[in-house]
Amino acid sequence: MRRWVVLAMVLLGTGLAQPARWTGQAEYRAIPGAPTAAGAALDRSYVLVYPAQGTPRGTIVLVPGFLGGATNFEALARRLVLAAPGWAVWAWDRRANGLEDRRGFTSPDPWAYYQNYQLPDFPFLKDWGLKVHLDDLEQVVDQARSTSPVVLAGHSLGASLASLFALYRGDKISGLILLDGAPRLIPLTREQYFGGTEGGFGRLAGLNELLEGRAPPYINAFGLNPVGFAQAEAQAFMTAQNPQADAPPGWVPFRASRLAAALSRVDDRYALSPIFSVSVGQSTGREGISLFSFFVGSVVYTIRGPRGGRVEWRDSGEATDPMEFISSYANPTTGFSEWFFPYRLSLDISAYDVAMPELRPRSLAYPVLALGAGRGLLPQTSNFQSVGEVFPSTRVDIRILPGLTHLDILTSRNGAAVGPIAAYLQGVR
Repeated sequence: MRRWVVLAMVLLGTGLAQPARWTGQAEYRAIPGAPTAAGAALDRSYVLVYPAQGTPRGTIVLVPGFLGGATNFEALARRLVLAAPGWAVWAWDRRANGLEDRRGFTSPDPWAYYQNYQLPDFPFLKDWGLKVHLDDLEQVVDQARSTSPVVLAGHSLGASLASLFALYRGDKISGLILLDGAPRLIPLTREQYFGGTEGGFGRLAGLNELLEGRAPPYINAFGLNPVGFAQAEAQAFMTAQNPQADAPPGWVPFRASRLAAALSRVDDRYALSPIFSVSVGQSTGREGISLFSFFVGSVVYTIRGPRGGRVEWRDSGEATDPMEFISSYANPTTGFSEWFFPYRLSLDISAYDVAMPELRPRSLAYPVLALGAGRGLLPQTSNFQSVGEVFPSTRVDIRILPGLTHLDILTSRNGAAVGPIAAYLQGVR
């Protein structure tokens, strides 16, 4: 009987069967975190809890990546709690998610609300680095493991953070899963960490500039900023309510349905950054080639306007279901993005051996499961080389899920990552 259960899980993860999806209501909880100068009201992180189905066996804590929020894992979590009976899923929101003004989602016009969104300063963010977040995550793990084992699973930069937790307090968890991410994705030298560096898109500030107030304390560069994240979530929220309505003025420079306007920002055919793209279909509009293609080395399209009355969106059967993606993108409680991602955290992770010298390679008492996305950040097994370096003498199971973008690995309608994760959880002691 067990062989058939495992086989069913594997089929779910390869797309040969459509996995069931839990339809209950997830609970959002605040968990006290590490004390900082920001004060107790802000020294907390959050989890979106999808309860175990059946007799409890353990908890898997999902750690989002760069700029990611808890609902990154909405599609994955709802499939996983059914595919892995007895396992609760906790999708983590880092402490900066508590800084978001989400009142716009309960206003009559969320888009208009965030059109006038004023960016606050939040100077204390410069202190919210790796140590603070590892201590926050330890509080989450401690609360989850009070009754059962805990497995950490991180996506992208969240895989780096989960790996560093395994170096920091690896004895408190019973498993580690990396989703298109690795312990160190973009390494910085000691000099770059403190003094900054010149990148392909301009200068990146170092820790000295950040602490002296000469650099923003949260990510606000290259078109990535809290206002843009808030507006994107407002678009998704309004689209989920009425996908076929006309997009309000300002969403796109042509007439389009809300669905077409919202998805054209994130679909891999049109998105400027492949790191933040998902494959959800195609527009019906007239297309051109983006000049950005010359910089990224791959073809990126633009939508020039409608062929008829307005631009519509077509579900072409790609990896991610467009309506499921839109419906999970934003809500009044939390969303797909971490609007105020601390710049300090990205610096510290990239130079963790400088920021926290006590984090040294160690072997783990449990295996590591590493899943790469065939069209994502780590599309080849060789891209996971750092896993073996950070966790010597540890068994590492590396698999590449073909055809998926960096986000599809979380949002795939066929639950491509669900089967391998569920099978891994079966072996957790």
